[in-house]
Amino acid sequence: MATESIHPAVLPAPSDTRPSGPRPALLRWLALGTLPLVLVLLFLVWPYQHWEFGQRFSVLHGWAKWVSKYADWQFCLLVPLLVGWLVWLRREELRKLPWQGDWRGVLPLAAGLLCYWLGYKADTGYPGFLAVQLVLAGMILLVLGTAWMRALFFAWLFLFFTWPMQPLEDSVASPLRPKTATMAAAMLNLVGVPAVSEGSALQSAPEAARGVMIGDLFSLDVDAKCSGINSLFALMMISALLGYLALKRPRSRLILFACSVPLAVAGNVVRLLLLVAGTLSFGSEFAVGRRIGDHQEMSLFHTFAGFAVFGVALAGMFVLCWLLEGREMRTNLKRHGGGAGPGGVTSIPQPRRTLSQIMVAALLPLAALGVCARTDISFHVSEPGVVLQLPLSLGDYQGREFDMTAQEKNILDEGVKLVRNTYGSATGRQLMATIILSGLVKRSLHRPEVCLPGQGWTVTDSTPVPIRLEDGREITATLLRIFHDKDTGSGARLRTRALNLYWYIGSDGTTCPEHYEHILLTYFDSVFRNIQHRWAMASIYIPLPEQPVGQEDPFIELAALEDARSFIAKLAPAFMTGGKPERGAD
Repeated sequence: MATESIHPAVLPAPSDTRPSGPRPALLRWLALGTLPLVLVLLFLVWPYQHWEFGQRFSVLHGWAKWVSKYADWQFCLLVPLLVGWLVWLRREELRKLPWQGDWRGVLPLAAGLLCYWLGYKADTGYPGFLAVQLVLAGMILLVLGTAWMRALFFAWLFLFFTWPMQPLEDSVASPLRPKTATMAAAMLNLVGVPAVSEGSALQSAPEAARGVMIGDLFSLDVDAKCSGINSLFALMMISALLGYLALKRPRSRLILFACSVPLAVAGNVVRLLLLVAGTLSFGSEFAVGRRIGDHQEMSLFHTFAGFAVFGVALAGMFVLCWLLEGREMRTNLKRHGGGAGPGGVTSIPQPRRTLSQIMVAALLPLAALGVCARTDISFHVSEPGVVLQLPLSLGDYQGREFDMTAQEKNILDEGVKLVRNTYGSATGRQLMATIILSGLVKRSLHRPEVCLPGQGWTVTDSTPVPIRLEDGREITATLLRIFHDKDTGSGARLRTRALNLYWYIGSDGTTCPEHYEHILLTYFDSVFRNIQHRWAMASIYIPLPEQPVGQEDPFIELAALEDARSFIAKLAPAFMTGGKPERGAD
């Protein structure tokens, strides 16, 4: 039988299903070697901001120095470790996910680098914090893909707790303080202890039958440290982590996270109730502490009462978890065990595309650093928008100079200048006008809402007040109503009330009534208008007559406010040199 022979030249070539391009192992080493180095250079090496007005430090170096200094925010140091642990929990799942980068990752990467440059130019750290988040999200999405971003989304979101949200400290604490005092007063009245609240002050109610005046039995002020803000952000972090581990449904996690705020406030209400009970039983010095000058020395009982915040809040979180998904909690916890067996080798279906994405993820940050290197960051502070001189005579007011005290010199930053006059009119009205000019470093002006409680004042509310000056300009000042009580020694208590109006003046005549608004204007103008403001703050203090507690005449305050507005209308044009109207004014 003849056999058919086939010429070797016509044999079909064996098929090669291997993807063309670099080897996957080489790509993995390139990504793991290049991208972390870029992140280190961007956020750990490059001098980013003057964190302490001496030299520029990198984003993470400055963050670590700042957070380590403030006990309220030291929990932020633990967050990167927790994020690493959360990623480790999902290690088996991540090993099975292919690298399928998405070019849409360029958008968050570019947005993060823009934030980085803005913070670098404006010399502020918060855009740098946002840049960390966006650059990480961009790199994950660009190089690894959407499946990786979904798997790492909670860990990435949890990383936000790394950054101290100090601007929220005042904006959240201020409304929490009076609410905490109001709830504590309601609870005390419910259990038969008469109490009243005014602003952030919690005091015993007057009892005419017993001859007890308001505040005789106890008088507490819910300052920022007792308002829940110290524990709020830490409790929010704990609630997010607990919800992720113990709960499975997104709705349950969201409910738990949202409840961290009222639980923190509830804990502080319990803390106030303990302080009231300690005061009634053993006296104010035992329960609260002693005031030495302008410093409040906290008692041991006061310190331990603070643990009630965490005790109440954590107990409430666990109860809420049980109510939401109690029976499934054990199963939910087991799903994080990572016992799925060894994972396979990560596949890279499109090596050439992945190589291009790795190069873009590395070169874009390096290009951003090149732009930063060519950016002019020299600080040329502008001339102030005020004259540091107050008239000694203004209408029917006669003034007298009042020098800076030694205590003020110790508190204020170096380079800060101050002029102050006291004024009196023929009608008996007394006022004190102060102009504080910032030093050559940023944020050298302090908020009165922070300084006044340290001097023994209770701030009841803060209100914007429009004022038309005699030269036609319109400004808006912030009005603070403040008071403090004192014992006369005969069992009666007198209340001293006062009004304090203040506003900020920029180098070009810009004015604004609020602390954080003037900070935002500083950064905006330094980046987009090339103006380095040297801010000044004007303050008008109007004392009101002492009156017995609970017998204050509200019309006295109204008359004082109108006198203060009229006085400012005459005085402000004498020291405000800029002719520019307030931002947003017509």
